[in-house]
Amino acid sequence: MPYIIQISDTHLFGDKNRKINGSNSYENLKLVLNHIAALNERPELIIVTGDLSQDCTFESYQFLSNLLDKTGIKYYFLPGNHDDVDILNKVFDFQWIKNEADYSIEFKNYLFYIIDTSLYPNDYGELSGAQLLKFEKYLNENKNKQTIVFMHHHPILIESPWLDAMMLKQADKFNSIIKNHPQIKAVLFGHIHQVVEQKINGTYYASAPATCYQALAKTKMFTVEKHTPGYRIIEINGDKFNTKVIWVE
Repeated sequence: MPYIIQISDTHLFGDKNRKINGSNSYENLKLVLNHIAALNERPELIIVTGDLSQDCTFESYQFLSNLLDKTGIKYYFLPGNHDDVDILNKVFDFQWIKNEADYSIEFKNYLFYIIDTSLYPNDYGELSGAQLLKFEKYLNENKNKQTIVFMHHHPILIESPWLDAMMLKQADKFNSIIKNHPQIKAVLFGHIHQVVEQKINGTYYASAPATCYQALAKTKMFTVEKHTPGYRIIEINGDKFNTKVIWVE
């Protein structure tokens, strides 16, 4: 069965030995990508949903590029709130142009829509009016294509006030568009460093765990959860999809 991988929140530094909240983000990403490379059936794509870097250094993006290239698997990415697009563009061939870079990928019977919610250096997510119009126009032109949306910031409340203060600001408008377009089967995101899964109006909303460190769910204040890194698998079976989270020991 064809499938893709979602990884998120790699938070790399320009120094491979630096740690973030007790975790070495470089070594954790290596561990995750080695696990993916060793799977019996090879994934066809990797999509990285933001917070690629922690310190926005040229070297951190270079480390990410090198590690992803070594897998031999085609990959796509989008920036998160920690990413400086100007520096990111110096490393990757794909030049990210803020508010103009939202794009789609055709995969089997599905369309994947990649939408940029970052507004560096702000922690919260932002979608411009132009982005929302472009998104809705795209959906109206592709009503008969099953669609999965990938983004960085969460567009739904997750019962953690400190994280919900950093969610997508235009969540109501965004979710209204989702509700009015039943071809959207899932909205997949990162940012929250934990796994959340909800079905709302027939659409599956879910996050990927971070590759660096996890945050404890449903807390008033930031608390690190002692958990291994992970990633999400999305399997495409005709017009249907299945998804699950894999934790890497």
